Amino acid sequence: MNLLKECLCRGTAPVRVVSFAKEYLREQGFEELYYDTLFVAREEGRYFLSPFPDVLFAFTIGKAKARIQAARMAFAHVDQPCFKIKGKPAFKNMNCSQLNVEVYGGMMDHTWFDRPLAMAGTVILKGDNPFCPKEREYDSNRPIAIIPGIAIHMQTDANSGWKIDRQRELMPITGIAGSEWNENELEQFLASELQVEKSEILGFDLNLYNSDQPEICGIRKEILSAPRLDNLISVSALLSAIVQAERDNGVNLIGLFDHEEVGSLTKSGADSSLLKDVLCQIYSGLGCSGEMTRASIAKSLYLSVDGAHGAHPNYPDRCDTTTRAYLGNGVAVKVSGTQKYATDCYMKGILTGLAQKHGIALQEINDRNTIRGGMTLGPMIGSRLPMRGCDIGVPMLAMHSARETMALSDYESLCALLKAFFSEE
Repeated sequence: MNLLKECLCRGTAPVRVVSFAKEYLREQGFEELYYDTLFVAREEGRYFLSPFPDVLFAFTIGKAKARIQAARMAFAHVDQPCFKIKGKPAFKNMNCSQLNVEVYGGMMDHTWFDRPLAMAGTVILKGDNPFCPKEREYDSNRPIAIIPGIAIHMQTDANSGWKIDRQRELMPITGIAGSEWNENELEQFLASELQVEKSEILGFDLNLYNSDQPEICGIRKEILSAPRLDNLISVSALLSAIVQAERDNGVNLIGLFDHEEVGSLTKSGADSSLLKDVLCQIYSGLGCSGEMTRASIAKSLYLSVDGAHGAHPNYPDRCDTTTRAYLGNGVAVKVSGTQKYATDCYMKGILTGLAQKHGIALQEINDRNTIRGGMTLGPMIGSRLPMRGCDIGVPMLAMHSARETMALSDYESLCALLKAFFSEE
């Protein structure tokens, strides 16, 4: 659980998740390769590469020198709903300093009121060459903002439900707008934090995140409540599995993508050519021809690992009548007749067999016909690289809330299932 807790605490922005993953993989003996060079991966090698600061691939290669090297792959995303800071963010209102932000992803708005908000992301600084600016990763590591709710006396329908105006009601307060306030307040703060001149700051990609800490809850200490469970529980489990699992034959690979919460159609998203490009370079380094690469991919299998909607005891009418995912009953296999998920019955059979062999708790989930679940990486990857895949995840409550809830035992089941998937020949 230490890996999961550290991932949750340090994964406060996509670049921070990837930096944590790179540090962990280096400690475990993985060698870094570079996407913008011609790399060659060898048998029995352990490697990772980060084509952009917010995306990462890690892979291991067995010792067998086979003509066809089938891959086992698993993917997760590193982004989560948050507040993105706009380009000219500082303004003052009613004697308060505020930040102009936009909502990123499908946020559950009302859960973000009265939360301590810290800031993380990337700051771009002036370099010696305009085409080579400096990238600085940043995390305030303390709350610098808050979005205060309004008193019940002034919003009498607060408990009856009201539509939140994101432009007006979700503007964070960063302080009191005294006589020293100016519109460059954020840039001045960043310059001080990074120990540079304000004129050196060329731009930034920063988000506000809930700085609450993970907490173990429940009489028997079996429930985890934390920000960013979706999808850092999957990231943590993938990192654990790629380090622990070994196969003599073929390639094991994990991919951590950005921008899943906004559609994935970006250079760092799963709906790009990155995965195919990386696989082709791996197989080229192993001496595979184009036809051998195609055959290897055709024999490959993949898992799309993302949070699943757990059956909520207070809202039993929000899940399917019979096929539900209960907290504490193990990993959920997501199935959809409309192909919203990548799962087919063959892959479901493989996972069921693995679970039975290793005594791993596994369950199945379908969406309720009148309620659509969220998107996943699974169908995107399968449409770009035709191979068998499956969508799985840990059931959770309050997905996309400022804090989410899950059963610790389900995370253990996910780690065990991924290890078996990457280990069995």
